[in-house]
Amino acid sequence: MIDTHAHLVSDDKEKYPPAPPGGILPPMAFDNVMTAETLLQEMDRTAVDRAILVQRGSIYGFDSAYVCESARLYPDRFAAVCSIDASQPDCGETVHYWVKERGAVGIRLMELIKDSDIGWLDSRVGRDAWHAAAELNVPVCVHFFPWNRAVGLARLQQILSEVPGLVVVVDHLSSIQSDAPGPDYGVDDRLSSIAQFDNVVVKFTTIPLGRLDKAGIDARPLIERVTRLFGADRMMWGSDITQSPGNYAYMAALGQSSVSGLPTAQQEMILGGTAMRVYGRRWSRA
Repeated sequence: MIDTHAHLVSDDKEKYPPAPPGGILPPMAFDNVMTAETLLQEMDRTAVDRAILVQRGSIYGFDSAYVCESARLYPDRFAAVCSIDASQPDCGETVHYWVKERGAVGIRLMELIKDSDIGWLDSRVGRDAWHAAAELNVPVCVHFFPWNRAVGLARLQQILSEVPGLVVVVDHLSSIQSDAPGPDYGVDDRLSSIAQFDNVVVKFTTIPLGRLDKAGIDARPLIERVTRLFGADRMMWGSDITQSPGNYAYMAALGQSSVSGLPTAQQEMILGGTAMRVYGRRWSRA
């Protein structure tokens, strides 16, 4: 089992100082500290073998030092995905730095300040980040919120056509309305439109799974619907620990139960196999 979306929060604010977007930390940001060592303990308790550490942007902004350092210290268990400010003219060079110098195995693009211009995705400057990732052969993770997913998914199609072969990971099922009724369970034309690109992978986390669980809704039909659309080899699970409510054991159990209606081979692919294919270059060389 590989967790593809684990957020760390260091207990050392001097070595890893907060740098929140807009200068405002989220409420109780450090009430849920999750160091690399604590996460390893939680993973061992829940039989999660490895984790992809994803930068916690609301606390550290675009400084991915902690996740990259943690992956360096525990290379058999962790790999890091770094956040890139694609609005900056040197974003292409920044991708090269975090990947080549700091060992990141992927990059992530997202909005850190609500209602900002989505030019971070596909502007002339932002395209430098995409092309740098393609040059380095690392996947790009993108996160859309409900308020920007329509335009984001439409523009993503243009990027996918422009940079063929680049693996793109879409976070949190692209923020679909996961509590919608069957037969589609919120899987709309916008999400279906990117399924035609074989290099797109969708990630689901405690954000939709926890919402469904709280409402008493079985997540299995939703995950089965997305699996029919993308295939198990283009889906993967992540915890979203420290960002979503709940402890790690709860999140791992949600991930396992959500795929329990699928054949064993598909369960194994979604819970680990896809992540190894997309992010496991370091581990496959071990």
